Amino acid sequence: MVIQRKQSLYLLIAAILMGIYAFMPLLINSNGNVILGGISYEGMGCVIFIMNCLVALLSFITIFKFKSMRFQKRLCGVNILLIVASLATLCSVGVMQKDFDLVGSLTYFNIIPVVAIIFLLLAHKGISHDQKLLNDSGRIR
Repeated sequence: MVIQRKQSLYLLIAAILMGIYAFMPLLINSNGNVILGGISYEGMGCVIFIMNCLVALLSFITIFKFKSMRFQKRLCGVNILLIVASLATLCSVGVMQKDFDLVGSLTYFNIIPVVAIIFLLLAHKGISHDQKLLNDSGRIR
């Protein structure tokens, strides 16, 4: 297999999106102040920042693990779980805030992890397709 596969492109897009998402404002309270955003993380915000950076790094590393497709598929699954855990942590931090107003408090940047999950699922599907092609071609020989 070669590195120029469409799932490599999907993984690169997911890595870039999560890298950008790590530095965006995530929660805004009812006063208009940013609770979590940029590099000004405190407490659980630091955990969210680290998880988002870890997802970006793992997505980038997954691109170069093309020789072991089974491991590459597992890394895609781990990335998806980390994104879901990051979003769950974000929601729990938002609920714990005293002046958290559910309407209008999440920023539009919070759609980025959902798009990254879609690209990771597309990459997982592409890896499965390549794995099936290799198994089929091995059977023909």
